[in-house]
Amino acid sequence: MNSDLDPAVSKAIARSIGHEPPFIGVEYERIQDLHIRNSRDLRGLDPCTSLEVLVLVACDPVSTDQLSGLGSLRSLTVRDSGMNSVSGLADISLLSCYAPRNFIHDITPLMSIPKLLNLDLTGNPLSEESYRHLVPQLTERGCRVILSDEFEWTVTRHLHSKEVPVSCYMSPQGYRFCRPGLKLTDSPEYAHPVVQKSDAESLLSGDPRRVFQYFADEDLIPFS
Repeated sequence: MNSDLDPAVSKAIARSIGHEPPFIGVEYERIQDLHIRNSRDLRGLDPCTSLEVLVLVACDPVSTDQLSGLGSLRSLTVRDSGMNSVSGLADISLLSCYAPRNFIHDITPLMSIPKLLNLDLTGNPLSEESYRHLVPQLTERGCRVILSDEFEWTVTRHLHSKEVPVSCYMSPQGYRFCRPGLKLTDSPEYAHPVVQKSDAESLLSGDPRRVFQYFADEDLIPFS
């Protein structure tokens, strides 16, 4: 099974266990914290039955169905990645789900997680139902939700609806654009250009592909 692992997954497991593959079953079972970056295939995590914290950065695709067997998982972070559904999370007793800058439309499955305390949906093209109705319901239940404001959400939804997979979000430096997943860039976690609100607003009319003029891939500035 070790040989079938995506290189990024294998690297993360080796870092956690303390040696290169092959790995044995009992070693998988001891893993409680795993950080994976730039994976294109998340298969092979099922043996990590004690995994409590999983961090995925710049991974694509991300199928939460592949995570549904991780019954001990309490904190999931999926950032700048290609997650478009949270369906596989409905049966996991998560306490925290941080999913900024993905492709999530429908958060209905998250309503089935009774003890969800923290949720980050910044920079996702959420549906009208999820943004205006389901998020307030989660908040009323005591879940702390971090969400794009109306303007950022509107720009993000518009771009994604035009098949331009770029998201708009606010940072301490101002509005930024990002390209989640690995379809447009090998480094979606880097080079999120800061723009004026008027720049983002202008994309609501005219050619939405003008957004790509703001990215300068030769100047990769680490994003944190």
